[in-house]
Amino acid sequence: MNLQIDLEHPDEIQKFLCILNIGMLDALLNGALTLEDAYAYLYRPYVAQLLQQNNANKDLVELFEECCMLEDIRDIVPEKLQDTLMLKKRETLNLLKSLPTTEKSLYWLNDFDD
Repeated sequence: MNLQIDLEHPDEIQKFLCILNIGMLDALLNGALTLEDAYAYLYRPYVAQLLQQNNANKDLVELFEECCMLEDIRDIVPEKLQDTLMLKKRETLNLLKSLPTTEKSLYWLNDFDD
């Protein structure tokens, strides 16, 4: 199986990343993923750098920079991890709500109706 996601509009890319991040944080909160999984999938400094290079919303860049540090929180103050995950999820939801809407919803998957 091959899944391709086709996003070109900057606002749609940022929305997609917010939605993906909400799911990632929810999976972490519920023990469905480990932080190592999350790091492998999404929480790498490269993501924040790429967003910054492409003039993404400053809050989104900072959010991904902070999500890259979740392992540090787990290792240094593990009692704060759950609260931090919930905070990052709320921040992501608020950011998603603040992003501009496009005139019409776009298909994110290539050949969705084919």
